[in-house]
Amino acid sequence: MDALLAAVRAMIAAQQMITAGPPLVVAVSGGPDSLCLLHVLRALQAELAVPLHVAHLDHMLRGAESAAEARRVAELAHAWGLPATLAATDVAALAARRGLNLHAAGRVARYELLARVARAVGAQAVATAHHADDQAETVLLHLLRGAGPEGLRGMRPVLDWREWAGDEARWPPAPPATSTAGHHESSAGSAPRRLATAPSLIRPLLASSRAEIERYCAAHGLVPQHDPSNHDLSATRNRIRHELIPHLIDYNPHIVAALGRTARICAEQHEFLEAVLDAAWPGLVQQQADSIAVDGAAWRSLHPALQRAALRRAYTQLAGSNGATLTLEHVEQARALVGRGVGRRLELPGGVALTVGYGGFTLGAPIAPAAPQLAAELLPLPERGHVELGGGWCLSITPGAVASTAGRWALALDAERLAGPLVLRRRRAGERLQLEPGAGSRRMQDIFVDAKVPRELRAAWPIVATADAPLWVVGVRAAGTCRATAASRHVILLEVTHAGAPAR
Repeated sequence: MDALLAAVRAMIAAQQMITAGPPLVVAVSGGPDSLCLLHVLRALQAELAVPLHVAHLDHMLRGAESAAEARRVAELAHAWGLPATLAATDVAALAARRGLNLHAAGRVARYELLARVARAVGAQAVATAHHADDQAETVLLHLLRGAGPEGLRGMRPVLDWREWAGDEARWPPAPPATSTAGHHESSAGSAPRRLATAPSLIRPLLASSRAEIERYCAAHGLVPQHDPSNHDLSATRNRIRHELIPHLIDYNPHIVAALGRTARICAEQHEFLEAVLDAAWPGLVQQQADSIAVDGAAWRSLHPALQRAALRRAYTQLAGSNGATLTLEHVEQARALVGRGVGRRLELPGGVALTVGYGGFTLGAPIAPAAPQLAAELLPLPERGHVELGGGWCLSITPGAVASTAGRWALALDAERLAGPLVLRRRRAGERLQLEPGAGSRRMQDIFVDAKVPRELRAAWPIVATADAPLWVVGVRAAGTCRATAASRHVILLEVTHAGAPAR
């Protein structure tokens, strides 16, 4: 029997990738890797007792060339008696829309298609053609970025539905969406079914090398298509493939296998760490629908490695499959913030915020501030108009108003007593606010404490000032130097509102 086919059979059995019955979706680009995978799975199809369904995505980046490749995949599937789903997505437009590079956008589009096809045909799994050389490149890519054991485990042979299906990971699955502009699909031989279990992602070639795959293709007369973008050295992965790995072979001719061992060892260590975290988790967190509260005492008792794992688990549960990535830098920023005391706050990617409280800290969706917050250090104020403060808060400047005002969120200034243009800024270390004549001044810190302004809101609290001095800690206290009186001839009214209504 062919050595590669035997290796794939062994991988499928060892990882329990496939069971008899439900269909298997095979991702086929037409290149040597996916062509080899489809040929091997077709050879094993009767033995595995599983129907195959081909899926192909045209990224619409190479015009007629990539469209022709899609047709050849369709023709191959037809010749081999396999149903196929073809799709085309404008990946360049997707990248611009989501703020991704082309490689990341292409990956998002491919996995979204594979998930939709898997739902439509009732697949038990989706098979991709990642192989041992891809694994080596992934480990090196993560190593260069400073990854820990979780990153160095590289690609896993089997992935759970929620780990790979992106926006399609909602469960139970829905029927495939209708076509939209910039994306179209055609399929043959696929009747929508309801899935009993969520389809996994499997990588049957992960233990096989690129050289073995190419020898297999040659031995079986397979004629693969070649994507010229795989030789674009502006892409980091391609430079690793074509420049770094050949150089490393001079140091270790078996570098691909060595990096594969590193990935397997790190994967086992990660599994052990997750098992330890499983035991600690119930006493560590309290979970709500949209937040996770972490007990401070239990957190401090954890080893740093478990703290990192806990942060990643909590983040993943909240961020879901939205494409956001929590880097090691984010994790370390979060750990450092927790150690610095109450009131600290950190915005993480994917719409998750960490807030430190008295009994620990909470991860959840960012909450609009209950008071105005200034995003910039300093903003010049117009002579008339509005300044958006974010979170629905707005400062209005109205010259020529009457001197009388009502409420803490409004202040009338005597324009003739101002020592220059008005600005909106944050507080400065050690500064003081001049009070009413004869009352002296008071430290800004004391003013915030007296007003019971939450500590986490003080750093970005807006202050109206001139170049010389602060005039109004907005909504808290005003200086006594420039307030308008009944005798003031030129009055400027400052008023803060929230969501179009006066602030309370």
